[in-house]
Amino acid sequence: MRINKLKFMLIALVGLTSLAGYLNGGTSKAAAAGDVNPHWRGTESFSLTNAGPNVVRCGAFPENIELSFSGSGIDTEGGLFNVTASACTNTISNRIFDLKATDTYVQSGDQLLIEADSFVQVIDQTNCVASNSHAVMGRVAGGTGNLAGATGNARFHFANNITPCNGQNAPAHVWFEGVVMRP
Repeated sequence: MRINKLKFMLIALVGLTSLAGYLNGGTSKAAAAGDVNPHWRGTESFSLTNAGPNVVRCGAFPENIELSFSGSGIDTEGGLFNVTASACTNTISNRIFDLKATDTYVQSGDQLLIEADSFVQVIDQTNCVASNSHAVMGRVAGGTGNLAGATGNARFHFANNITPCNGQNAPAHVWFEGVVMRP
């Protein structure tokens, strides 16, 4: 519901900006601004590539560690992409924080930079799964190429295997929906 209100407000803002440019008899930077993708959706899977201390970014070790991931996905903004991501995690509380990802689109080479709010993973020891209990809010924090200066927001959902629980090393999965605005 919250995202629907946000989408409506975003579309209304773009419409009002366009109308203002028309009424002024000229074009404004906002009216001439690029595209809005109000239906940005996608999914990705990625695997852990590194884990270790990073006291400057994450805080005291061994309670806090930095995790790095790489993988691939697909979305409605640029199609197939490769993703690299990193985050800090508190090994006692299961809190994930300072999550940053870079999606590099295979066809164009353009990149989308994404940051997510902190969240706590809920651990299901019976099924060896960790997931978020509610949507994790995130934002588009720029990009490169045709996505330079991009903004937007999204709701992310995470699910991953807990390797120490079952001994299996399986990729984590993310799915999301949101809005991307290109200047």
